[in-house]
Amino acid sequence: MEYIRKIFEDKILVALGAIWAFIYQLCFPEASYAVGALAVLGIMALDLLTKLFALSRQSGGIIKAVRKHCINSKSFARGTMDKLIVFAVMLLICGLAYRISPISDIAVWFTQMVYALMFFRDLLSIAENLNDAGIDTGAFKKIIKRKQKEVLGDIDGEESDKQ
Repeated sequence: MEYIRKIFEDKILVALGAIWAFIYQLCFPEASYAVGALAVLGIMALDLLTKLFALSRQSGGIIKAVRKHCINSKSFARGTMDKLIVFAVMLLICGLAYRISPISDIAVWFTQMVYALMFFRDLLSIAENLNDAGIDTGAFKKIIKRKQKEVLGDIDGEESDKQ
């Protein structure tokens, strides 16, 4: 009993643990959700690294890019926070969709589509960053754009119709 009492002695830690357990259960009702989310987070991190690489390559080195303010914490923080907020919202939507769906397979399919779209969006961004760095990504970029068109349809055509 003394061991149990000591575990619950730090009320802040217990509260944070309870909050994390609630969020985890809400966002990741199945193990595949967590694996997909980690894949998307990994590709987001790789996107950030390739952006840093491209900016440093365009400026003649990372130190020169920082001195020229091509790389600064404010712009990276803003872009990264925007992506993380969208990611968190999508995690919640997918977790809640699982809860309301009468057939769990439909919710799992929906979540896989959401994660795949986020993954392909960042993959295309990585190809563009590498292209900006002077690395030819010709076939790779074409394949990603083709896959994106298969899943989403012709977005560029719809955008040009609106303008």
